[in-house]
Amino acid sequence: MTGNPYVMVMFGFYWVTAVVGFISNISKKPEYSQNRYNHIPFRVWSIIAMISPPAEPFYLYWGKTAIDPRAPQQYHLLPYHCLDVAAAGLVLIQRDPHLFRLFAESTRLPEDAIVKFIPHFLALHDIGKFSVRFQNLKPDILSRLQGKTSDKGYIVRHDDMALSLIEQDLLHHSWEANWFRHDPSWTFSDWKFVWRPWFWAVSGHHGVPPQSRSEVNPARLFDTEDRAAACSFGDACAALFIGEEDICPLAFYEDLIDIFVRTSWLMAGLVVLSDWIGSSDHFLFHSEPLPLREYWEKIALPTAERAVKEAGVLPSLASPHTGMANLFPQITKPTVLQETVSRCRLHEGPQLFIMEETTGSGKTEAALVLAHRLIAEGAAEGIFIGLPTMATADAMYDRLGKAYQRIFAEGEHPSLILAHSARHLSDTFRRSIGPSGGDVRERYGREEATASAQCTAWLADSRKRALLASVGVGTIDQALMSVLPFRHQSLRLLGIARNVLIVDEVHAYDAYMHTLLEHLLRFHAALGGSAILLSATLPLHQRQSLIKNFTQGLGVTSPIAQNTSYPLLTTVSGQTFEEISVIDEKRPERCVQVELTDSIQDVEDCLKTAVVNGQCACWVRNTVKDALLAYEKLSEILGEEHVMLFHARFAMGDRRSIGDEVIRLFGINSTKKDRQGKVLIATQVVEQSLDLDFDVMVTDLAPIDLIIQRAGRLHRHQIPERGDRGTPTLLVLAPPPIDTPDKDWYERMFPAGAYVYQKHGQLWLTARILAKQGQIVMPGDEKPDGARCLIEGVFGPEAQATIPEALMKRDIVADGKARSSIAMANLNALDLDKGYAMTPGQWQEETRTPTRLDAPSVTVVLARWDGEVLRPWSDAGEFAWDMSQVSVRETMISGPSDQNGVPKEAIDRARETMPGRGVGRILVPLIRSEGECWEGMATVRKGDDIRVVSFIYDTRMGLREVHGR
Repeated sequence: MTGNPYVMVMFGFYWVTAVVGFISNISKKPEYSQNRYNHIPFRVWSIIAMISPPAEPFYLYWGKTAIDPRAPQQYHLLPYHCLDVAAAGLVLIQRDPHLFRLFAESTRLPEDAIVKFIPHFLALHDIGKFSVRFQNLKPDILSRLQGKTSDKGYIVRHDDMALSLIEQDLLHHSWEANWFRHDPSWTFSDWKFVWRPWFWAVSGHHGVPPQSRSEVNPARLFDTEDRAAACSFGDACAALFIGEEDICPLAFYEDLIDIFVRTSWLMAGLVVLSDWIGSSDHFLFHSEPLPLREYWEKIALPTAERAVKEAGVLPSLASPHTGMANLFPQITKPTVLQETVSRCRLHEGPQLFIMEETTGSGKTEAALVLAHRLIAEGAAEGIFIGLPTMATADAMYDRLGKAYQRIFAEGEHPSLILAHSARHLSDTFRRSIGPSGGDVRERYGREEATASAQCTAWLADSRKRALLASVGVGTIDQALMSVLPFRHQSLRLLGIARNVLIVDEVHAYDAYMHTLLEHLLRFHAALGGSAILLSATLPLHQRQSLIKNFTQGLGVTSPIAQNTSYPLLTTVSGQTFEEISVIDEKRPERCVQVELTDSIQDVEDCLKTAVVNGQCACWVRNTVKDALLAYEKLSEILGEEHVMLFHARFAMGDRRSIGDEVIRLFGINSTKKDRQGKVLIATQVVEQSLDLDFDVMVTDLAPIDLIIQRAGRLHRHQIPERGDRGTPTLLVLAPPPIDTPDKDWYERMFPAGAYVYQKHGQLWLTARILAKQGQIVMPGDEKPDGARCLIEGVFGPEAQATIPEALMKRDIVADGKARSSIAMANLNALDLDKGYAMTPGQWQEETRTPTRLDAPSVTVVLARWDGEVLRPWSDAGEFAWDMSQVSVRETMISGPSDQNGVPKEAIDRARETMPGRGVGRILVPLIRSEGECWEGMATVRKGDDIRVVSFIYDTRMGLREVHGR
């Protein structure tokens, strides 16, 4: 390596800079280093350097600089920062056996090779900083280190500069220097295509892949001595990490390139995490040259041990005591599903489990028991649970706070993290965030530390980091972002790969989100992760598509799903495929009678009878508009004291309060006094993951899977105190299911709902099968009125073929939109087989890649005007503005209006107090109109037409339009 011509050039360059450095600094005040091994004034060091210059040129480059100009060490030499990051990564994989195994099994490299190659690559992550353009960001330090000035500007980011240097220099140089020993069969092309994905991955350490710029070449970005220093540093790292020992040369085989392409996703996540830890305050600045091996062994590694430990990302040991009795001791009679997952056979490698069981049957508990077994077997080290909405995630987070500790061994301190965009508004989450430093036991004592949900402040700081927690709970969006071109998606992907991925309510996702979930399963399986999917109503074709994508990630042939029994546990691995019937012969079937009516009067009479009889009831409407109409009418008939309204168009604070009240009145702990005579008018917000129980229930016609979900809230809790409530009967408001419906069959009765559920043929099939069977039997196994037959009787191909022609046209249009959504998801999703690289059309800063294809919405912030000051609608203290916001469609509100008499100065002052000064939010001032109602104005844009619209808001009915002007 000493014969490297670049290095020889640098020797001469160094002599000149040493002399210049001495002369330029001879009159300066001495600066003393706080290096633990060299306390030499810079002037003296210059003299020594002239006599005995360091053997390598890479000591002339800085990597980090101090923010505080008074700091004794103003900069950290670049090679030392690179070693800090390499040390953090090495400690991570050494202290995280599962992560180490992910790399070992994915790459098929020997274990001793992994601990050599990974830190070597991590050390090269900042290779782009070996450029005069980067170094000139601190001209004084450039002058001090290299004795020169430069007029070259920082025109390309250092991660992109790294890619240019890799392509033009490092790949060729590493081949010639034989950094990674190989057998004689290799060609340079083999070498290039095997190792390039990892080079690209580490240079993308700021969260996005480096961008290849053909018009920018290394000669423009790097001086000759810069390129020499970079190659010299690579040689030094190869000598330090890989060494000259006799290790088995790497053999080239057909799949090797594909393996390194796929594992580049893991490497990209590891370098982001390592760079975060390696840039922390644990690593003190060192400004004088010290042999790399000495710095590595005496400084970098010991510091990394402390930094990684305190970062809170290492796994907690699993409790060996698995099963329902350990995890949920309060459940004395487990279901057959829960017993099955407690003893079913686990296999080597990634595994997929699909649980199909009725609503309220304990699927969540079963999934946690199964995940615990996988963790105890070493197949994972934590859990991430993805749910459809923030409300369902909040509810799950509260539930897990009491049980998750039992998954881990006594004395461990696992973290429980809530991950969604409004998690800071969760009281439970805010209470769970531990102190910013030190062991939580030091402040709160052992009992408090183990009894409550806790997480380190480091993890709690970012939703991206939340997926690295022992147990994470959030919306499914947080997981889907790991397969979309979001910044730091690789860190999300790394976190999920370490964990068991549990996805609840799988049936609840539209075509776009379902396709993204398929991509996520493919990535997860390929990177060594296991997954558990939960659903009460999953069509057979969807189950098959989920299996297919998981097995594609495994690289094995997809089995064919055939078992139609219900409940069902499907297990898939690289070796086996099983469809296990989990029918409980002793469990009585739950039968819900179904009656159809096309009369609103029948619905009103049904609800009035329930109130008279002291029962509680719920009417699920398909749109907010219909819910508002029903609430107003029933309030007149029954009295406001008997009727509640719950939908998504309340300010967040009010919506949370109403949600808490709904659970109090209709949840498992509600009393007879709480419940009697109460009627809830609600939208789909009560459909999923809320543990509610009604005596009487009505629903607008919706697809069969949602009808089954809603029926699951009828007589849900078999509690003696609730007495004999008779036969549970679901009343469905629907147009008559005639044989020859016209195209307006559904829209005539539900003009607003027609745009929510656009496949009217499926709605017709739902009405027909409900009218024919007259009941829903859960689970029903293969009975014609059982859940499975009802689902396939609407979504199955044979049933779809019977849709009348008048409705089929509308369904074809809806299918076209669904196919468009699928195509959009496939276009947006990252490609596993392309590796961590800047793929065409993706990763653009200005491009917004959504996790959902909902209709465009805006965030409206409500504020009260008292004549002097504009205040947030909510009085929730620190988060008052957050709690005052509501999300609505752009077709309802497009922008603010200045026609409500509130001075512009007052609006500007209010915005100054809003988070982010209200950027991206529409502020709507409200003025009290009458009683508890407040009126505001906003604008609606339709094409070039802009109109002003008046709105009313109150805590009973939420936000609704009054009239246009």
